[in-house]
Amino acid sequence: MPSLDRPTLTAATTNFLARWTHYLDTELHTLSGLVMPGDVCVDVGSAAGLYSQALSHLVGPTGQVHSIEPLSFSHPFWTRVLGARERQNTISYAMALGAEPGRATMRVPFGPYSAATSRAFLAWKSHSLGSTAEFHHHVDMLVDVDTLDGLRLRADLNRVDFVKIDVEGGELHVLQGGQQTIEMFQPTMLIEIEARHTDRYEYSPDDIVEWIISRGYRMYAWQGSWQPVDRVCIHANNYLFRPTGAGASS
Repeated sequence: MPSLDRPTLTAATTNFLARWTHYLDTELHTLSGLVMPGDVCVDVGSAAGLYSQALSHLVGPTGQVHSIEPLSFSHPFWTRVLGARERQNTISYAMALGAEPGRATMRVPFGPYSAATSRAFLAWKSHSLGSTAEFHHHVDMLVDVDTLDGLRLRADLNRVDFVKIDVEGGELHVLQGGQQTIEMFQPTMLIEIEARHTDRYEYSPDDIVEWIISRGYRMYAWQGSWQPVDRVCIHANNYLFRPTGAGASS
């Protein structure tokens, strides 16, 4: 019986769970139709590395995954299980991406037993707690911030093929800080967009969509396959953006 290496087994397991259960993002299992061997990917808000490990497996030894997570100490168990940060084609950065470089406050909500780090957000230009108002306790942490354009220069990237963004409402700031990179390389993008998260900033989901569409992209939501949509809809949180004419793989 043939043996499976750890990355292959991890990718197969997460792909199965994403496709057939509600435990993981449904969209995770569609990455194989969006990412090719040799691609350069950026995972913004990588948390434990769920998307990073899947991307690492898909791009293979000739590709790269740049995994961005300011709270790199969070999710220690799942980070170790997924093993994305241990892979040779994955470069991890303990920082956030935003609209401008510097240092900023990361606001971390706490539940009754532990920190809810997956709900933490960059407080830069926020005016409320937004979706974390349900938590009674928050701790502020100072983190390093760069931009997507700055990362491109820092890592000397001559291509960016795929970008995933999940930053609890700060998506527009990440896009603004990556304008040159996005316009230069026109990467496929998978972005979480939810009004309950953007409410803490001075913009709406429609503002995010308009920013991307105005740069030559089409928007898709998963409905058994990637279907064109014009705006954020009730049945989806994650949206695919591809350059006009590229189509969407299902």
